[in-house]
Amino acid sequence: PGDDTPVCTKQLNSYNDGLESFSALNAQILGISAQGVDSHEAFATRHGLAFPLLADTDKAVAGAYGTLGPLGFLRRSVFICDATMTIRYAHRAMAGLTYRPVSELVEALQEISE
Repeated sequence: PGDDTPVCTKQLNSYNDGLESFSALNAQILGISAQGVDSHEAFATRHGLAFPLLADTDKAVAGAYGTLGPLGFLRRSVFICDATMTIRYAHRAMAGLTYRPVSELVEALQEISE
């Protein structure tokens, strides 16, 4: 849900560290949250992230994907879409204290590829 928050930083760094696993399955990682492009660029540069961070400043994407929680806060979520952009895996957390590990996402990608 936010640049430089503890869990987001750990999550995105772990996904960045696992990029080879995702690339091997022809998967593209994208991060999206409500901060603006300037915040995302600074965060990505500071942590050496090698995938795009998208800005959803008006939370329209979050609303469309059902990731807005109480009081308009974003719920930590992960989606995997296939080549036709059909959602094949979705995880919307009630609280953003944990995140889906690389191993779980790679397993989901492998199942989709079969």
